[in-house]
Amino acid sequence: MRKSILVAAAFCLVLLVPAATAKTVNVDLSKLGFVPSATTVQVGDSVTWTNKDTDNHQVVCKACPFTSPVLKPSDTYSYTFAKAGKFTTVDPLNGDKKGTVTVKPVPAAVTLSATPSATTYGGSTMLSGNVSTQQSGEKVEIDAQACDAHTAKAVANVTTTTGGAFTDQERPTMNTPYQAHFKPATGPSVASATVSSSVRPKMTLAKIATRKFVVRIYAATSFVGKVVVFQRYTGVKWVTVRTVLLSTAFGSATPLPGTTVSSATFKVKIKRHLHVRAVLTPAQAGTCYIAARSASIRS
Repeated sequence: MRKSILVAAAFCLVLLVPAATAKTVNVDLSKLGFVPSATTVQVGDSVTWTNKDTDNHQVVCKACPFTSPVLKPSDTYSYTFAKAGKFTTVDPLNGDKKGTVTVKPVPAAVTLSATPSATTYGGSTMLSGNVSTQQSGEKVEIDAQACDAHTAKAVANVTTTTGGAFTDQERPTMNTPYQAHFKPATGPSVASATVSSSVRPKMTLAKIATRKFVVRIYAATSFVGKVVVFQRYTGVKWVTVRTVLLSTAFGSATPLPGTTVSSATFKVKIKRHLHVRAVLTPAQAGTCYIAARSASIRS
């Protein structure tokens, strides 16, 4: 079981572990040889050799492999290193003077994002990311820590496809942070930044008789004792008509198994044919859900 994912970090917007940015390192060609004679880069980086001499030069790397054209004074040649290792470069036009380029592997990393970052209870969010090896067939574990959980647990094990990409569809039942874990062939396991999928309860409002309505909230927990706001639309803005105390709850298998439906039936003096709706405010939603509202109906 993974260590708890920090809740403080969990409700941030989508964050990604940034991929390493490729860079270019410059090496001069002179009568003295390669300057500097030893260079260190990462996989994906490039080296640019520039002829700073008055004579012609050339760069050859048999293990890479490449052979540059003959470089006249001020000419340049660049090569991007796609594999790790230590490579010897030779200048055959300058007494076979040698240089070295040490190419280190890119540090292991894994990214993760959630789309959408907020869903209605019963809906799904798509988790996606990449591993730094950019290889298919890599194994990635997805961990989740629901709002009411003390520790994170694995909810999916996925395999990367082309370019090291992976996806996983989840249906969170309450605010839930996710984190991806990747164990490269060598080195320790690495984790992505934590991303959050926020959940708003599913909320319905129905007219069951003249001036009589029923409001229901679908969630993984009971909202009995919470208050919803009944509003009407003036044609310009929504205004509060009254508050309604949720008083009863019952179990349901929809939209998800284990759903609790909290409800209240109430009467209100209101003109007919007005647009009305019910709203659950952030304060009433609590820490495990975000604010919600029903679709508007006619009174």
